Amino acid sequence: MKGIILSEFVEFLEETVGPDHAQAIIDNSGVSSGGAYSRVGRYDYQELIQLLTQAVTDTEHDAAFLLQSFSDHLFSVFKRDYQVFFEGVSSAAEMLSQIDNHIHVEVKKLYPDAELPKFEYRSDGQQFTLDYKSPRPLAAVAHALVNACIKYFGNRETLVSYNIADDQCAAKFVIQLS
Repeated sequence: MKGIILSEFVEFLEETVGPDHAQAIIDNSGVSSGGAYSRVGRYDYQELIQLLTQAVTDTEHDAAFLLQSFSDHLFSVFKRDYQVFFEGVSSAAEMLSQIDNHIHVEVKKLYPDAELPKFEYRSDGQQFTLDYKSPRPLAAVAHALVNACIKYFGNRETLVSYNIADDQCAAKFVIQLS
């Protein structure tokens, strides 16, 4: 997992619970990196799971709330840092449809060793279906990011159903188009 995700999770924790409480969560989580992440470094995805699990334990928030709040934060970071991907895009479906064919192509140019999830989509004009497959069990993160994307584009589209595989390595999202 690229460090941008983990470094932004730490920043999110600092903003949400304060720097001291965020540091306690990091310390209590037992992550092997000690919570020091470079945005371009590569880390075990388990560290995100450990940090999220510890944040649930150490705060009054459940995992779904923390994950969605983090994904909203992360999506705004993507918008801020990668504006080029947002140019000319006016809907969540448009953004989601360019992940594999545009965004991940550029990511691979910068990070040839990146192990990226696979996204396939289809649309019938009324519904947009997005299939997610990953070697890592992070489908809940994908779900939260899909919600963040829909929210970013003004909730004009609606996530009407989703199905996450038991192993968390695959999911199907169905979005009603506006």
